[in-house]
Amino acid sequence: MAATKKDLAVKNENTELATTDALNFMDDVGVGFEGTDKESFAIPFLRVLQKISPQCDEADGQYMEEARGGMFFNSVSGQLLDGKKGITFLQCAYQRRFLRWAPRGSDQGFKGEISPDEVATMRAKGEAQEFEGRLYIPLEDGTVNPKKCDWLSDTRSHFGLLVDEETGAYSRVLLALSSTQIKKSKLIMSMLNEVKVKGPNGMVTPPTWLTKINLTSVIESNDQGSWFGIKPESNGQITTQELYNAGKEFHAAIAAGEVKANYSEADEAKADGKADGKF
Repeated sequence: MAATKKDLAVKNENTELATTDALNFMDDVGVGFEGTDKESFAIPFLRVLQKISPQCDEADGQYMEEARGGMFFNSVSGQLLDGKKGITFLQCAYQRRFLRWAPRGSDQGFKGEISPDEVATMRAKGEAQEFEGRLYIPLEDGTVNPKKCDWLSDTRSHFGLLVDEETGAYSRVLLALSSTQIKKSKLIMSMLNEVKVKGPNGMVTPPTWLTKINLTSVIESNDQGSWFGIKPESNGQITTQELYNAGKEFHAAIAAGEVKANYSEADEAKADGKADGKF
């Protein structure tokens, strides 16, 4: 019989584990990942939980007792982080894509990503049309029916490192912003572009991962309701070569196509922006 969460909790309490300081593992660093490729790993999505998020809904299988609206959530590790206290984020790469989604209620969900240039061409040819504030792929007769047409979500993807300032630990994450949060994406990019440091021949714009961004969650609203969004603020610069190298390595992996976002794992409601915080 499979162990329950309660059983595991008791086991963890009563089992004394050796710390990494007591183990000699340096000769085997990285061992165990042989045979893996870019399809073997999932980049965690970094999200802001809403009051109606599955993790906050006691009736949902993904419910987490500690989860609250406004917390940051790591989709792979399940880690919850205080949205008021905030987190440190280092942006390593940026991409803009239009995500194609099947009509709401369809079992098809995510149907691929399209570049902004391709979407511009589609608009010019009438192959993508605005309707009630959303971009749709029209039916064969040229009409738009929200219940039958695929739709496109303008999504700004910020690939970066989530850094624990207390321990120095870091992990790769993806902050995907759409809908009302696009303005926050633009703010992040503008903020990073304005950073200047002294170089051999004058002031220069440094790599984006040199700058620490503090992300907190804030309540936002419009005539359709309220939700938790993000508030980005510049928070100085990193000071360790290890962290800089980690950011550079992540950037190179994305640029080479070795790391890609698996948007098919993203929930349609989150991409829609109505059910999970206008993201």
